[in-house]
Amino acid sequence: MDTDKATRFTRIFLVCLTAEALNYISAYICCDVFHIPLFMDTIFTVAITFYYGLVPGLCVGIGFNILSTLIQVSRGYSLDPFAFLFGICSALVALVTWFFARKKEEFKISRTITILYLILIAVISSFLVIISSGLIDFMRFTILDIPDRLAPIKDFTDSFVDMHFSLLASSILAQIPLSITDRLITTFLGFEVFKGMVYFLGEEDW
Repeated sequence: MDTDKATRFTRIFLVCLTAEALNYISAYICCDVFHIPLFMDTIFTVAITFYYGLVPGLCVGIGFNILSTLIQVSRGYSLDPFAFLFGICSALVALVTWFFARKKEEFKISRTITILYLILIAVISSFLVIISSGLIDFMRFTILDIPDRLAPIKDFTDSFVDMHFSLLASSILAQIPLSITDRLITTFLGFEVFKGMVYFLGEEDW
């Protein structure tokens, strides 16, 4: 590996590591400090995917779920092996973001076009996250029956169960209001972070 490639790899690694930490901090502040029923854990996944492309975005997204799960264990919570599977949801967010972000020049056509693209990213990723995370929650509640103290989705799931919906339906339905709201906010914030990265770090070619 030549010097330029080594320097670029080191820079990408450090920026992604920072994004990983910021994802955790934003999720922690939202859920643990302010007790807002949102996830807020993909802002910097979206930003990294826009800036560096798919592979770094996947690394940040999947890495967050590994990091957050291990931190919860260090805080005294029991290990929930199904929590690692939520990396699939983060990977889907990165994949959808990358699919549209590949042609970044189209985001520069007009502010209206940019907003429409971001809404499209949020809607499609919301749909995929709702289904995938709903299925994961269904499996974890069925097989392990682990109380989900930290995830904001638990109270919504219990509400649907109390209304005599099946656990599978409840797990999926409970995702809808939170996931759609979360995806809209994090997609737009992630894009703003990306613009900040371009301003301070310069354009990045994939």
